[in-house]
Amino acid sequence: MAKDPVCGMDVAEEGALNMLHFEHETIYFCSEQCKDAFGRKIGLVKPATKKGFVRRLLEKIARGTESSFGGQPPKCH
Repeated sequence: MAKDPVCGMDVAEEGALNMLHFEHETIYFCSEQCKDAFGRKIGLVKPATKKGFVRRLLEKIARGTESSFGGQPPKCH
């Protein structure tokens, strides 16, 4: 039996569905949620962020500007 590092629950190693290989060690988790929480904590998984309308619009404008000028900002002089 292995212990889930997030919630402390005992997890059977044989046939475990949620595991992660990290630094030459296999870590077992009781659920996908605990696995994701562990990944976020150590920096393996970035938290999901929702993009609002304004952020999507600004990213679209930035992509358009980038493609228009070949990835370089326009020259002033």
